[in-house]
Amino acid sequence: MNMKKFTTPSLFLLALGLNIQCNSLNAEHKKLPAGADSYQCIPCGRDCDNDVYDKPGKCTHCQMELVKKSTVHFKTIQPSDLCNYISQHPNVVLLDVRTKEEFEGKADPNFGTLKNAINIPVQELEQNLSALKPYKDKEIIVYCSHSHRSPQACYILTQNAFSNVTNMAGGISVMNDNSCKK
Repeated sequence: MNMKKFTTPSLFLLALGLNIQCNSLNAEHKKLPAGADSYQCIPCGRDCDNDVYDKPGKCTHCQMELVKKSTVHFKTIQPSDLCNYISQHPNVVLLDVRTKEEFEGKADPNFGTLKNAINIPVQELEQNLSALKPYKDKEIIVYCSHSHRSPQACYILTQNAFSNVTNMAGGISVMNDNSCKK
């Protein structure tokens, strides 16, 4: 049997060709007719949040439900801007959607907690929306450790008529300014 030997450059070109083919198939999948509804996964803070689908279902990457893209609307703030923003907007509500253990600093690693933050884990958010009712028309900044849970929490809030919701990109784990932490 005659097997062709692949050299490193030829393996690279093969992989590159497969990648280009996959990307072009993805690009075709994402082309939608004018006026068609587009869908994306319920925000999970990963790159697949930017993928667009032409029908409901599940995200092929994170397995989150696909929702109409037009229903995903919340702002984003960078961790480097957060402490300054809080000092200029002292009435902003800070919602930490990490677990109770993370919020209390009992998890490893301990990323700290923002001063005056409310803790409702994302897994319990829908059942505890009544606790946030007094803040329905206030600005709420949502955060977690790495910004994978907070986008989902932002989506839940906006779907329940919270009007001014902001996600902290990257999460508390990437904050360098500790002036607004406990």
